[in-house]
Amino acid sequence: MSENGANIDLLFRNGLKDYEVLPPHGVWDSIHPEIKIKPQKLIFLRAAAIITVLLTVSFFTYKWSREITATSMQSVGAFNTPASNGAGQLQINNPEYTIAKKSDKTEIRNRSAVASENPAEILQEIAFAETPAQPLPLPESIRLSVTNSEMFGHSNQTSLYASSDNSAKIKYQQLPFLPENVVAKPVQRWSIAAMASPTYYSSFNSSSDELSKQMMASEQPLFSYSGGVAFAYRLTRRFSVQSGLYYSSLGQKVDGISSFNGFQKYDVTKGDHNFEVLTTNGTVYTNNPDVFLAANGSDRIITEYTNDVFDPKKASLDPVNTSLNQNFSYLELPVVLKYKIVDKMIGINLIGGLSYNLLVNNSVYTTIDGNKYSVGKTQGLNPLTLSSSIGMGMEYNISGKFSLNLEPTFRYYLNPINVTTGSFIHPYSFGIFSGFSYKF
Repeated sequence: MSENGANIDLLFRNGLKDYEVLPPHGVWDSIHPEIKIKPQKLIFLRAAAIITVLLTVSFFTYKWSREITATSMQSVGAFNTPASNGAGQLQINNPEYTIAKKSDKTEIRNRSAVASENPAEILQEIAFAETPAQPLPLPESIRLSVTNSEMFGHSNQTSLYASSDNSAKIKYQQLPFLPENVVAKPVQRWSIAAMASPTYYSSFNSSSDELSKQMMASEQPLFSYSGGVAFAYRLTRRFSVQSGLYYSSLGQKVDGISSFNGFQKYDVTKGDHNFEVLTTNGTVYTNNPDVFLAANGSDRIITEYTNDVFDPKKASLDPVNTSLNQNFSYLELPVVLKYKIVDKMIGINLIGGLSYNLLVNNSVYTTIDGNKYSVGKTQGLNPLTLSSSIGMGMEYNISGKFSLNLEPTFRYYLNPINVTTGSFIHPYSFGIFSGFSYKF
């Protein structure tokens, strides 16, 4: 007996060596949600990375636009300045001109005999002063007028040419320069643009509620998009104001919610809904009596049909999916102010403003074989929300009227989209809008 007491550890170890006990069913479903660790979102690092990328792209775009402008510039001839080649110099050896030297003055004489024989051709004698540094005295001023590719000279005092109407035709080939008709370009103040963008949708949680943090851990953003038409009015050379009408679709996926169909024949309640699902965007109310919802190890579902009352597997209900999709659609009316930093062939703008968002669609569904299976709606959504936006726009001018646009934009909702008391969830989105604009 004393020997067995001394080796009691060895006795228990040898006796329980091959003994196995299976845990009760459902223990792992209760443990698994508690050990899921989701890494915290590095929001500030992502925002810093986005700003760094935008600034880098803007800097290289600005440098590229300056290089394009520098290479496209051409040499321009100046008026009354000597040219390096003979293209803009007076043709002294032209047989139509004769040169007579004078010591102290310049004399222009007409050969009336030649002019009377051939009025279309005018010969001039130009006498230059012997001293080049001394300015040439002008006896009178001459006005030149251009009409249909012809130039006429008129004297204010006396006629310089032998002609009956005191005017003479001068061909362009005899001039040291070609006159240009400067036409002021009309100011294009209005523009219309068509823009579209895929959108990344998520939300900030500023509360310390553990339940909301657990709900956010099982929610993922869905593919979102936005697009519409915008009108802009140019106030000054740099500033312009823009508005328009956009349609945006936002949504998220809620994991851990199993759905079954075929429950309508077991529904004996008289209420308008059988299940309520808690989410960060609001509470989902089911309006489909044929759907049955069950939570996998969480308390997110509020219903009278708990596990001890109704078992969907024993009732042979058909499983549909293990997640729910929330979808919200808005009509947006933005008021945006733009400031043009670079006004070249590739322009760069700073964009900032506010947007009023009107809720037009609210649906909750799941999918079965790629098709949507309606579940219900999200209650407590704010029908009108206000969001702020900031971004940077780049436009490539194809012509004087058409341009291609690219606008990375960050949008933050100032008020929560849910009106439930104590809600601290503020959604945000990031999209890269692209499209084209027409100026008029």
